[in-house]
Amino acid sequence: MAAAPMGEGTPPANAANSSGHRFPAYTSANVDGPYIAITFDDGPNPETTPKLLKILEARGIKATFFVVGTRASENPELLRRMAEAGHEIGNHSWNHPQLPKVSVQEADRQISQTSAAIHAAIGKDPIYLRPPYGAMNNTLRKHIEDKFGLAMVYWSADSLDWKNRDTQSIYDKVMAQTRPGGIILMHDIHATTVAAVPRVVDALIAKGYKFVTVSELIAMNRPVPRKEEVASLTPQPARKKPKPQAASASAKPASAASASSAVAPRPASATTKPRPPAAVSTGTSLF
Repeated sequence: MAAAPMGEGTPPANAANSSGHRFPAYTSANVDGPYIAITFDDGPNPETTPKLLKILEARGIKATFFVVGTRASENPELLRRMAEAGHEIGNHSWNHPQLPKVSVQEADRQISQTSAAIHAAIGKDPIYLRPPYGAMNNTLRKHIEDKFGLAMVYWSADSLDWKNRDTQSIYDKVMAQTRPGGIILMHDIHATTVAAVPRVVDALIAKGYKFVTVSELIAMNRPVPRKEEVASLTPQPARKKPKPQAASASAKPASAASASSAVAPRPASATTKPRPPAAVSTGTSLF
């Protein structure tokens, strides 16, 4: 079997735009908590994937695997192990072409044969597609959503493990980019990636992150407030009261006559109740 290309690109700028589409396309999710999804592309690989599954099992981590159809069809037992362990399996095409650069008929074949291989292994169809290289356009995306019912999933943290086959570099890239609601991109076909995973996930766990599948992360997603809504909810600073001005040194003291003409306050009589003080203003409202 020819090796699938390993490089990835940058998710399209309109990835999160759901206008005119059946589903949103996700690069991350807006969540209330330290939840993240770790994903692995291009497998399964009979040499490296089993080692990765043991690492994840030891830490109770559920991941999402975007599998290539050629490898899935040759290693169905690995897909069954993934599913039995609670991992999620998505479609990553049959042999990793840039889908917008092939005909619609070929794109259909790439997707349908991969979904068929996944179904044959685990008895379930995938619900997510990660386009190879992140390459997609609106026309093809709408066609895939309508015909196959697949939503697009990209990433927010790219390990670049296909390019930098170095465990320290992989660690640094993931740690620098991971945020709550993030989707981490790695590849389970590289031995250096599998070697880096224990340190990466242990460090993220130490920071308080909790790993979930892509489906679980998306289920937590909350709409991002519009700018005007955010502005209305942002507390405004209280207005400062002007400082009392000091008396001028040139001001003349009141004359004795004027002082004596001031009306002295009358004491309250025994039969008259003192009036309560006027209400005191608490200042400008913050909202």
